[in-house]
Amino acid sequence: MTSEQKQPLVSVIIPNYNHAQYLEQRLDSVFGQTYPNYEVIFLDDCSKDNSLEVVNRYKDNPHLSQIVVNETNSGSVFKQWDKGINLAKGELIWIAESDDYCELNLLEEFIIEWNKYDNVAMAFCNYVQFDEETGYKQIPYEKKNRCFDGLEFIRKRMARTNAPVNASGCVFSKKAFEKMPHDFLEFRSAGDYMFWTSIMTQGNVIRIRKNLTYYRIHCGSVTNNCVSKGITSLEDIKVFRFIEKQVHLSKYDRYMAKIAHYEKYVPVKFDTEEIRKNVLTQWGLYGVKKNKPLSNLLLWLPIRFENYFGILI
Repeated sequence: MTSEQKQPLVSVIIPNYNHAQYLEQRLDSVFGQTYPNYEVIFLDDCSKDNSLEVVNRYKDNPHLSQIVVNETNSGSVFKQWDKGINLAKGELIWIAESDDYCELNLLEEFIIEWNKYDNVAMAFCNYVQFDEETGYKQIPYEKKNRCFDGLEFIRKRMARTNAPVNASGCVFSKKAFEKMPHDFLEFRSAGDYMFWTSIMTQGNVIRIRKNLTYYRIHCGSVTNNCVSKGITSLEDIKVFRFIEKQVHLSKYDRYMAKIAHYEKYVPVKFDTEEIRKNVLTQWGLYGVKKNKPLSNLLLWLPIRFENYFGILI
């Protein structure tokens, strides 16, 4: 990136709760960014481990803007997101989850793409999944980055699944955040799905096809517990209802969404059969049988079209 190119201030928000064991790797990957114009806001949600001891080692770093410590636990990472965004001075926001880490050129890659387009609400990249039990899982990617109309991306992708899986791989406009509804604060698990969908209603979406962030999966996480208890699945329904209000879904869109929902929810190992029945009934999937070869083909084709032709189908 040259000095002549626009270099907006990026506010990096790091919400943390009891992730001391991951913090050094996280903070090194943030403070080592090749992009020069960013501030870091560290939010600690009343951790019981030595998180503050770790972050205080970086207190003299010129990029560290604030360390904010809650006296009591907020009980919601999404409230921490909101708190950090409201403190941010930057034009753009990056929520760098405290148990993830990233490539040192992440912000530079994002800003290069951001400067190519107008009316961008958010951008997100591919990721590498890191499971503490099974190790790394590389997510294949294409070299061609794309920019899409936000509402069209909601219709063709978000109605089927939460495409920006890893929050740490997303950068968004603060202005877009200020204009969008803040229903995500009411969610326990699927607040990120609602958040990204709401952001996309405000402008264009850039999809960066490079694996720039590492998404850590660990046992006992709030996410895993919410999935097994059916909380995530039922909150996803609320997001889908929001999507229905924002965009027109054709019969084809609804059919594709149903196939994607089947693939997402039917294989889940819920805590009880009662929870499973309730979730699948709510989604209209209980007792439904699918044509597996046809379903797999229909889910595969849209990704290929997007990758090779830049077309959402």
